Amino acid sequence: MKRIIYLMVVFGAIWACKSGSESGNSKELATIAVDSVSFKQQSAPHFTKEGDTLISSIDIVYPKLTGGDEAVIAKINNYMANLPIQGLNSVVDPEGSPEANTSKNLDNAAKAFFASVTDAQKEMPDAPNMVYTYEALGDTMLISPSVISLYYNESTYTGGAHGNYNTFFYNFDATTGNILTHTDFIKDTVALNKLAEIKFKEEETSMAKENGMEFKMEDYFFPGGKFILPNNIGITKEGLRLLYNPYEVASYARGMIILDIPWRELKDIIVEKYIRK
Repeated sequence: MKRIIYLMVVFGAIWACKSGSESGNSKELATIAVDSVSFKQQSAPHFTKEGDTLISSIDIVYPKLTGGDEAVIAKINNYMANLPIQGLNSVVDPEGSPEANTSKNLDNAAKAFFASVTDAQKEMPDAPNMVYTYEALGDTMLISPSVISLYYNESTYTGGAHGNYNTFFYNFDATTGNILTHTDFIKDTVALNKLAEIKFKEEETSMAKENGMEFKMEDYFFPGGKFILPNNIGITKEGLRLLYNPYEVASYARGMIILDIPWRELKDIIVEKYIRK
């Protein structure tokens, strides 16, 4: 299957930074290509007292790399292949109970997912729209000789007024396949925090004005009212992409908050090895 581009209105800007494989000095990395794995299933129809037909569904597409160093690519692929399993398990057991019998493969995770919605429909026969959906799509943001950055979008609905959606960034060392923590590629988090705070206030102030509102820092969910970096920081072709998911620092209605910081502003902030030349 060829690379799939996923369009989301609230997240359309992400695709502008998506890139394919970059040529580099490493012969192995120059051969890396991006394929994808697709997994789709539906539940048996559930018929409500009102005569409605409800069908729960799973629709997953995640990236699978080919070429390059076999051990490195296998490590990255295994990491990405585990994400939909974790996602489905989190629907079945949202509290992450230690004693929960979580599934270890995608087929079993799907079975548990559909079993959980069947149980919910039996327990709450009068609940409207008691249907579960899990949709996910991942792809690449950057492939370079030093770093491979991927994203994974997931959207879930388990009844209620609206579903939930989140996007996650995963940065891997291209020479080892190890997942990078923020401190692995950010050498001055204090400086990045200050830079990101300036951009955050500028962009949120502009958005507030466009909507006839006033920007107030206290309207956000920052601990103690002090700005902090998001959980998701992705390395892209243009620089760093910082992303706050819904509820992370703002309401669901605000949606995702995205801050892009170009390489020219990141001097002395990022570890030299991971700066795109």
